[in-house]
Amino acid sequence: MARRIRWFAPGVRVYEVVVKCSGDEMLMRPDSLAVLLIATALADACGRRRKVRLVAFCFVSNQFHLIVRIDDDADGRRISEFMKALDEQVAMKLNEHRGRHGHFFADRPSMTPILDEAHLMERMVYVHAQPVHHGLVDRVEEWPGLSSYRAVCDGASEVEATHFDEAAWRAAGEDRRELATFTRRVSVPVTMPAAWETLSASGVQAARRAVESGVREREREKAIERRARGEHRRLPKGSSYRKIDPFSRPTGSSTRKPAPWAHASAEAQRQYRAAYALMLAQYRVASEAFRATGVMGAFPEGTWLPWVREVPGLC
Repeated sequence: MARRIRWFAPGVRVYEVVVKCSGDEMLMRPDSLAVLLIATALADACGRRRKVRLVAFCFVSNQFHLIVRIDDDADGRRISEFMKALDEQVAMKLNEHRGRHGHFFADRPSMTPILDEAHLMERMVYVHAQPVHHGLVDRVEEWPGLSSYRAVCDGASEVEATHFDEAAWRAAGEDRRELATFTRRVSVPVTMPAAWETLSASGVQAARRAVESGVREREREKAIERRARGEHRRLPKGSSYRKIDPFSRPTGSSTRKPAPWAHASAEAQRQYRAAYALMLAQYRVASEAFRATGVMGAFPEGTWLPWVREVPGLC
């Protein structure tokens, strides 16, 4: 099935991004060094692409979810540039960490626009509840992977990842006075949704509590589902996932639905699809002319130029 033409619609400022590991392997297993390397790549991508900001994120072993926003004066295509930088850095760092080569991620990221505040709140809950959604832990806080959950609920502006290189410390003589020397820390910035910036302090606090309440409700729902299946034991401790085989895959069946056109009301989705169809018609006309003549036509705003092997009259 052909992939949709990537389009960053003018005026759309918030997107949910989902990326899955190649072969569905647990390549982002949350041992402390892997978490630090992922955080380093994420902080670096934010630092070099400052017009893309992180609203929420959660990394589980075989995939990660982000909610990103762009500044009002930014081209939406900056999100693709941000994701390219992030994916390349995560792949390079973790391939080395895992002693492997080749593709790290399965496909290009799924990027779905979020068109209203109600659906933004729902997606923030969904992203943060990923460890519970996948049946990994009973409570979100138990997951040892990188997540912005507590930062969002507590109003923190960054998430810190820490790794202590115990092997190097022991090789250097196990001097407790030198513990800090062998500890690395990275901070990943988190920003609030643009809609929250117009709220009072009490309004922002209420929004944060709504996210937390939504996640707690997901935890309760999943616990009820497990009991209904006769699963009465608590799930493993989050720390146990630090030792799983990173080349293993999830057990059990997996039903993955295709990403929707947009996270929005039914009417807003209909309008978005109509706008997309109009954009696609314009894109095809401009693309055919460009491929045939090399003349740059009027490509729709928020799209990329088509790739061509050779254009007549161009070197």
